[in-house]
Amino acid sequence: MKYNSFLTVLALVAPTMVLAKEGPCDIYAKANTPCVAAHSLTRALFGEYNGNLYQVRRADGATKDIPLEEKGGYVNSSVQDEFCKGSRCTISIIYDQSEYKNDLKKSPVVYWLKEGGKEAIADKAPIYINGRKAYGFYRDAWSATGYRNNNTKGVATGDEEESMYMVVDGRHYNDLCCFNYGNAETTGNDDGPGTMECIYFGSDKDWGGPGQGNGPWVAADLEDGVFKGNDAGWQWGKTHTTPWPDALSIEADYVTAMLKGPNDGTFKLKGGSAQKGTLNTMWDGPRKRGYSPRKLQGAIVLGNGGDGSDGGAGTFFEGVMTIGNPPDSVDDLVQANIVAAGYGSKIDIFKKVEIEPFKDTLTIPGKIEVENYDKGGNGRGFLDSDIENENSLYRDDNAGLDSAEGAIIYGWGYADDWLRYTVKASKNDSLTLTARVASPSDSTFFSVLVDEKKVVTVMVPNTGDWKTFETVVVSVPAIAEGAHVLKIKIDKPYFNLDWIEFTIAKSTTQMPRFKSNFTSTPQTATVYDVLGNRVITFRADEKTIYRAWDKVRMNLPNGIYVIKTNNKIVRAVKTK
Repeated sequence: MKYNSFLTVLALVAPTMVLAKEGPCDIYAKANTPCVAAHSLTRALFGEYNGNLYQVRRADGATKDIPLEEKGGYVNSSVQDEFCKGSRCTISIIYDQSEYKNDLKKSPVVYWLKEGGKEAIADKAPIYINGRKAYGFYRDAWSATGYRNNNTKGVATGDEEESMYMVVDGRHYNDLCCFNYGNAETTGNDDGPGTMECIYFGSDKDWGGPGQGNGPWVAADLEDGVFKGNDAGWQWGKTHTTPWPDALSIEADYVTAMLKGPNDGTFKLKGGSAQKGTLNTMWDGPRKRGYSPRKLQGAIVLGNGGDGSDGGAGTFFEGVMTIGNPPDSVDDLVQANIVAAGYGSKIDIFKKVEIEPFKDTLTIPGKIEVENYDKGGNGRGFLDSDIENENSLYRDDNAGLDSAEGAIIYGWGYADDWLRYTVKASKNDSLTLTARVASPSDSTFFSVLVDEKKVVTVMVPNTGDWKTFETVVVSVPAIAEGAHVLKIKIDKPYFNLDWIEFTIAKSTTQMPRFKSNFTSTPQTATVYDVLGNRVITFRADEKTIYRAWDKVRMNLPNGIYVIKTNNKIVRAVKTK
């Protein structure tokens, strides 16, 4: 899967109540199961951590540590952007925030990486977390990218208890072996059952059989098998095709994957969205025969199999390994902390920001230049889900503005993005809305909402080019006098928008009568365009037909339509 910048964005995230500046490792410490490894490219995992998160290496060989904005806070990715400007950077070190300093560097020579691993490109996985831009570790299959530490301290060995989790991109995965994070062989070889214990994310079936649905799934790489239950092995899934009953597919943009490793011959898998909710238990039961007691060696691997297997694909943001196996109640607190971190949110969910007009309160009737959306930033004054769609044209909090026809316009955008305006309506009259639009695409449209209720949909014609503008006119029902919040919401991109203008609707002559096909019994009427395409259907009787048609036509583009009932034409009409 190609990683793109179309990011699902949380307009508002209600943070779960967790202590300020408390990280997952603080929670584990209180349970006497401390972190022995804490790797993150996005945030501090201890409330008191004030060191660097990772290091990048520029093409000229120079390196730069990437710090936090503040102690216990989020990454200051602008340091990376400035250092890497005009060059290509790779991730050279992912620092361990724990006292054990089990930093991760590119993999040394191991069985399947005969020349050692490669450093990952540093800016290939841009995201937002709690209003900050950040990056992840992005790995393609067969890329030789991966990180490892074969000389660790504090990590579980033998049959010692441990647990681990990682937060990954739920949209970037494959069915090959193995995108892992966790405890691996210090030898870099496949040393047999129970010599590694890693959390896996992907859609593998060959090594462990299918779960429910089509995946992706959370699984445990315990060596020689990717386990969703108590059996697995090479090509095991070829003959064992019955899905594991509790191994649920996870459909989420960001995923928490968790593995619990007690020393009683069992293991537990959990997974779910890293943006909301709690974790589901995917397996809680015995290991395969021959896998207990374990023979853990205590290396740490990220992105590869225990022997350097290079087929997996994924994107990693943060992960933790503990010594000791915490209770489920602690897992719940850790998941709440991850959710509260705000993965995917382009707004700071903890920061209070006033929303106010950009200049003056706009009036209806009146003209609204789209670039004058309210102050408040992304998620409040506007919602822009494209990480690459921002610049400093016209205003600092830019939602993707451009210039055309000597004016500032709003451009591109994704479905469900919006612009917010504080308005005041001075009359309670039916209105006409005129919009200045351009698009090289067919069937694009947007909606206008007043106080979160849609009042009209505007179809954007194909004008032949992004900057060849035309005006479209639609009817709008009366907007009550007084103050309102108006939103322009993209329904189907891609188009440019310059302005919209509300005017008092002109009185119209009485609509021509419908032919007498309508009776006192409601009938279905079908509306066709001039090409014979069915546009919409509605039901009406002889008493309601005019009111019903007037309501329908308000949401149709300017044009000529034919209305039929019982396969007979009852009216041909031009909507505007």
